[in-house]
Amino acid sequence: MPPSIRNLVVVAVLAVLVTGIGFRILASSREAYGPETVAGPGATFADVQGLRIHYEEWGPKDGRPLLLVSGAMAWSGTWRALAEPLARAGYRIIALDLPPFGMSDRPSAGLYTRARQAALIAGFADAMRLQRFTLVGHSFGAGATMETAFANAARIERLVLISGAIAPGGTTQGSLGKMMLGVDFLRPLAVSSTFTNPLAINIGLKSLVHDASVVTAELSDLYSLPLFMRGTTGAIGDWLMTGLYADESESLAADEVNYRRFTQSVLLVWGKQDAVTPVSVGETLFRLFPAARLEVLDGVNHLPQVEKPAEVADLIAAFMGGGARTSPGAAQVARKPLPLVSAAGLRGSVEGD
Repeated sequence: MPPSIRNLVVVAVLAVLVTGIGFRILASSREAYGPETVAGPGATFADVQGLRIHYEEWGPKDGRPLLLVSGAMAWSGTWRALAEPLARAGYRIIALDLPPFGMSDRPSAGLYTRARQAALIAGFADAMRLQRFTLVGHSFGAGATMETAFANAARIERLVLISGAIAPGGTTQGSLGKMMLGVDFLRPLAVSSTFTNPLAINIGLKSLVHDASVVTAELSDLYSLPLFMRGTTGAIGDWLMTGLYADESESLAADEVNYRRFTQSVLLVWGKQDAVTPVSVGETLFRLFPAARLEVLDGVNHLPQVEKPAEVADLIAAFMGGGARTSPGAAQVARKPLPLVSAAGLRGSVEGD
């Protein structure tokens, strides 16, 4: 290699390292608050297997329950646009922050396999005293959603997958990215430059929608709020190694037989322009489930519940077949107070202090 090219490579590597270190320093200073402060007044938590799991709830207590499981880097608050119309229809909507995302405690072992996540979801359902419920999973959360459904089939009334990132029979292979993340020094630099970088959150959201105007400053702030939680960068690094890049070939959700044996009704909601999990993924699932319905929304990418929440709510309500409540009366939609931490511009200030 000529000296000039070698020097350019060295300069480029150094620039990347310096940038990564800079983002890591910013992340460390930003991740300074506990879950109660970040979640704000009136935040609700459930004790599950020694962890405090943050959740949000909408609708009447006697409504038929739907338990919502978010995808990567999302949390319970990001379901609000979909949850509120369903709550007004009389359903009880409960969304949990599945660790390491949102304001829930992170397990000390840093283990995020499908089996472990499914155990947390089932434990959360126990804590909420849900005997039978409809399970709704989005994107990467579909893996834990399916694992929960297969391990607790008798408790699942119906199942909804929204742009589910799930490939039955598939396994996660090794990659250069995984090798780099395996280096303890590089992992926090890479995570703080991408997953826990507020700029990347905004860019990432725009890449996941068909119409970029949907990504308002308020929406970016909503998704960015958990970036104030202590230890977020480290927890996301653990998730990358034990969740995203985990070998799930032995999981229940990897076995096609479990899909064919699942007899409950399944609704699959997909964006026609989904660039992350193409419609072909939904079509594969549609063929596997004995009782499935596939709905494809035009002008929608990977976030149907964000891009067309009213349409998705209508699809779910129709899929549920009516009977939203167990007793008469108007549904009330719970509205949460503003959090103490302001995500606007990621200033990191705590209001009222």
